[in-house]
Amino acid sequence: MINLSEVIDDLSEVLERRAAEKIAHVMFSVYERLHESLVLQRLEALESRLQRYSEEIRSALEGLAQRIEEQLAASRAETDARFRELAEAQRRTEEQLAASRAETDARFRELAEAQRRTEEQLAASRAETDARFRELAEAQRRTEERLAIVIEEQRQMRLEMRDIRRQLGGLSQTVGYVPENEAMKHLPDLLLRDHGLHVQGRLKRQYVSDKNGQPIEVNIFGTARRDSEEVAIVGESKAQLSKNDIDRFLQRTVDALRSVYPQIFPLLVTHMISEPDVEDYARNMGVALYYSYEF
Repeated sequence: MINLSEVIDDLSEVLERRAAEKIAHVMFSVYERLHESLVLQRLEALESRLQRYSEEIRSALEGLAQRIEEQLAASRAETDARFRELAEAQRRTEEQLAASRAETDARFRELAEAQRRTEEQLAASRAETDARFRELAEAQRRTEERLAIVIEEQRQMRLEMRDIRRQLGGLSQTVGYVPENEAMKHLPDLLLRDHGLHVQGRLKRQYVSDKNGQPIEVNIFGTARRDSEEVAIVGESKAQLSKNDIDRFLQRTVDALRSVYPQIFPLLVTHMISEPDVEDYARNMGVALYYSYEF
């Protein structure tokens, strides 16, 4: 007699439970319907084959399980070795990190010390700079005081020089008048002797108007007659006479009066000449020349 539960259990070892139950029920139904020995024999043969098939599957599964277990063991050993390598690498990494951290800490301490020294140097430099600026400010103050004194001294000196120039100008004018004064005394006789000029009245220092009515200062001025001709005497005195002085005298004084006095006798009185050819130049320009020592 076939035990349905045992058949289902046997089939469940190699098949799914529902498939095993279905196959077992089919087998049981066939078995109940057929009571012939051939069917029973076939079923027994089928059961035998299924039993062998189940044993083969169980053996194959056991081999597979053993191989899987061996592979798992090998994999576990490899994983353990890998974990040990990783742990060693981690340890080395941590040691390197610790060394790097120690080196970094030491470097930071060095930088902090360098920063401290730099700040001390900057503070010392700032103090030195401040002291230097104070010295410069004091020196500037003293310089400004001395400069103010110098400016005041220069101002006083300019005032004194202005006064000296004024005094010298007055002295120069006074000295310059001396030969002119002497010339006015002696020129009438010399002009008569040398040029046949009879001075009318006195020679004077005065302003003479040009054709536009503008006054011109003339150092030596007077009128004279030569034969029946009236001549205007226009002269000037120079301590040291040059050719440029002659040109300026002719341009500024004599030429400005030619339109007022048709006949002008120009003359110059000097102590000395600045160049050897000044006398010839004066003569060629029509200017009479007298030296102060002739008076």
